[in-house]
Amino acid sequence: MAESMVDTFSFESGGVVRNENAYAMVTGLFGQSLAHYLATKKHKDDPLLIQIAFQSCFVKFLEFVICSWTLPGDDVNRMLASTHERIRCGEAQAISGRWRALTSAYAHNYEESQLIASITPHLAGHFSNIILTAGCSVAPDILRASVEKKLSDRIVLLFKLALQLNKIVMEEITSADLRIVTVPFETIYSAEQMEDAYVDGDPATGGVRVLCTTDLGLRRMTRLATSGEKQWDDKLLLKPKVALKTVVDSMDG
Repeated sequence: MAESMVDTFSFESGGVVRNENAYAMVTGLFGQSLAHYLATKKHKDDPLLIQIAFQSCFVKFLEFVICSWTLPGDDVNRMLASTHERIRCGEAQAISGRWRALTSAYAHNYEESQLIASITPHLAGHFSNIILTAGCSVAPDILRASVEKKLSDRIVLLFKLALQLNKIVMEEITSADLRIVTVPFETIYSAEQMEDAYVDGDPATGGVRVLCTTDLGLRRMTRLATSGEKQWDDKLLLKPKVALKTVVDSMDG
């Protein structure tokens, strides 16, 4: 996907920030390091960093949809999430799981086609900002329209898959709580908690920090008892995959 973008549009040599607005948006979403590397590295012959940023953007999108109580509605989501957390800490698993399932089922009130129509240009804007930060010289409006046309089918497919996963995680499984796992940027890498998606040869040494998450992980949390020494069972079922800062070491500056 990134290769087709690089081949389609012209890119200036890395080294300076050419679009301050796009750079600020990318920094807010993915952190200073990824924005800096996108702006200062050369991508024409090696679009790997753009591809990594695209993957991380999809990860954020999928996490939001899968974990949402209702779409859209940030305030409602926060309120229901905090309420559920209090119930989880005070009640048996069967009760909190049933509350979650019923609340999610009745809170969702959306028309899928309308959500797709609003989400597609929103995501296309994020991808356009990544490409602009990487040095693309195309006008932002033209770029955004082109990106939306190229990615709309993929966005729709992922959105529908994410809705199916949302139903499984939020409504169908009540005997445990399944939690999507991502790793915040700048976190120190831990092989026990995450997987290096771009390991090449020797594993990462201590102190290396995460650039971004590229693949979702999954955690299972179960309330075993409301009192006593062993109240919770917490198991990481699938490690999230990450790109480390070392991935840029071999890239042209």
